[in-house]
Amino acid sequence: MLAITLALGASLGWGAADFVGGLKSRSVPVLSVLLISQSAALVLLVVMAVVRGASPPDASALGLAAVAGLGELVGIAALYRGLAVGKMSIVAPVAATAPVVPLLAGRASSQIPGPLQFTGLALAMIGLVFTSYQSGGDKDPGSRTAPSVIYGLLAALGFGTFFLTMHNAGEGDVGWALLTARLTAVTALASVIILKRHRVSAPRASLPAIAGIGALIIAADSLYTTASTLGMVSVAAVLGSLHTIVTIALARIVLNERLERAQQIGIAVSLIGVLAISAG
Repeated sequence: MLAITLALGASLGWGAADFVGGLKSRSVPVLSVLLISQSAALVLLVVMAVVRGASPPDASALGLAAVAGLGELVGIAALYRGLAVGKMSIVAPVAATAPVVPLLAGRASSQIPGPLQFTGLALAMIGLVFTSYQSGGDKDPGSRTAPSVIYGLLAALGFGTFFLTMHNAGEGDVGWALLTARLTAVTALASVIILKRHRVSAPRASLPAIAGIGALIIAADSLYTTASTLGMVSVAAVLGSLHTIVTIALARIVLNERLERAQQIGIAVSLIGVLAISAG
């Protein structure tokens, strides 16, 4: 039950981070938002590492953490790019299938949920696809189906890789896994910004909120990694992926955005899935 609670907490953190990040990206370039927030997260993790004073785990665990950091970065980049050039109504649901990666890996390692939990996982996944539905995406005449599917699958693969490899890296040491993943992501992101000659800038008034995104990501990553080591990674990944629902709920509460009927159904189905997982 603790693992389920922690995974749900991760979904809250990621959902809030996505909401604030999306809100700030309306006025600040996405690359700037990413670098500032990721750098703030890295600084916090360095401070935590110094305070903890824990010795680093073996090289294989650190390598897996580095892969997790790259996977998360690829997932975010592919999702944003797909939403920019494709159909939102296709990209978001395809990207929401990220938990399939740890689910398949779990089957390969004989980590198979019980019948009730498996039913709950299926319901949560179906609910995620419905929740990600956006009818307005088809109104863009420049959108194309093929890029939508490709970028959606790339985002799902990136996030799925993060779910799986961060679980394995966290078994060595959660703190070092998070620090290594973030350092790798910031290094890769900074390299892209230098190559693109992008000027990183943001209004001073926006800096606390953007830095806060990094703190939310650290909290969510920590909760997910701990949850995945205490329980099955497949369950933690699906519950963590419910951050989509959190983001949509915040948009409804804060921005008064209207929910589509399909989204309302998706949220209800996902919540039923969570109850089934908890009961199992």
